[in-house]
Amino acid sequence: MFGFFAFQTYFQDDEVDEALPFFTAGPAPSGMAGDETTAEMADAMNKAMAELDMPMTDEVDEPMPDMPGPATSQVPKPGVEAPDPAEPVEETQPAEETQPTEETQPTEETQPTETAPATTQPQIIVEAAGSFIDRSHPTEGSAQVLGDGSGQRFLRLEDFRTDNGPDLNVYLSAAPPDAAARDFDDDFVDLGDLKGNVGSQNYEIPVGLDLDHYSTVAIWCVRFGVVFGAAELITG
Repeated sequence: MFGFFAFQTYFQDDEVDEALPFFTAGPAPSGMAGDETTAEMADAMNKAMAELDMPMTDEVDEPMPDMPGPATSQVPKPGVEAPDPAEPVEETQPAEETQPTEETQPTEETQPTETAPATTQPQIIVEAAGSFIDRSHPTEGSAQVLGDGSGQRFLRLEDFRTDNGPDLNVYLSAAPPDAAARDFDDDFVDLGDLKGNVGSQNYEIPVGLDLDHYSTVAIWCVRFGVVFGAAELITG
């Protein structure tokens, strides 16, 4: 009997299901020396990911942002047909004047009917756009600045993908996309935590921000001081 159970134990499955490591030491896909990941940094990033129980893929899919537009906007939003303007009511011509008699009284003039102004949806336009390039991690997709003429603007990431990582934020930086990594957090505006490492997402831009100055979108790892990917915003 003992031999039977020993035989079964010997052939018992010993199954594991380890995920691939998030980060490994080595040269970055950008080819820039400053984006290389050391063994110590890779180990620290993997440890941070494990502590936070972060998945390799955190996908989001936000629709286009809801933008009210200016009150006077008369241009429809793409894909939305503008309502037909109300046709003005023709003025009624006054009846020919006749001499009042005992049987007839003068005809009162008919006042023209006032029509309500037509309401339309605002038009969302792309004020600036650019494509992501690799820095310390493979990054792809586009970044677009969307506006509607009201002063409110959003940064929208589309077809976006990068590696997941700890403490990733979306920066608008004054540094060019090919600057040294340390330059990206010298002069920047933090739009908030990266919502997901895969998928479309929106970030509101502070009103009045000078995008000629803060013209680079950077996916910045706050904890380790590296930029995963960057995109230059080009107007026109």
